[in-house]
Amino acid sequence: MPKGTMNCFADTNLIVYTMDPTETKKRLFAKDFLNLIIDHHTLVLSPQSLNEFYRVVTEKRRLIARTDAQAIVWGLSKFCTAPYDFEVTQHAWQIQNQYGYGWWDSMLLASASLADCEFFLSEDMKHEQKIESMTILNPFNLDHSFVLSR
Repeated sequence: MPKGTMNCFADTNLIVYTMDPTETKKRLFAKDFLNLIIDHHTLVLSPQSLNEFYRVVTEKRRLIARTDAQAIVWGLSKFCTAPYDFEVTQHAWQIQNQYGYGWWDSMLLASASLADCEFFLSEDMKHEQKIESMTILNPFNLDHSFVLSR
């Protein structure tokens, strides 16, 4: 990884906020924040996060049409570099046992950890908690200078 870059894994909720018309402030912040990470650093996603995004925006919350969601997932797929295999499952067991996160969160954390992510961006987990060499950060507790200072 080149000096001055970081790997940031975005939890599904951050991506969903980019589509949520009921959360105007979070929607604008999430769009800007993700765009900064894409432009200045390395966004990391997993198949699980993209699949969860698709399900939430098309079925659970019905925010956008399937074809629109498919186009977004297709566009984000180039950032889908985190592993999602049985090694992730085994690692998720360790994370779940040690840190007490739910199963699907543990899978995302394991995938991000195995992708050597420095940061895991989520509003649903403990802000500033260290999981191995990765730090969980609530992006809504940060500002753009966080991304620009890296």
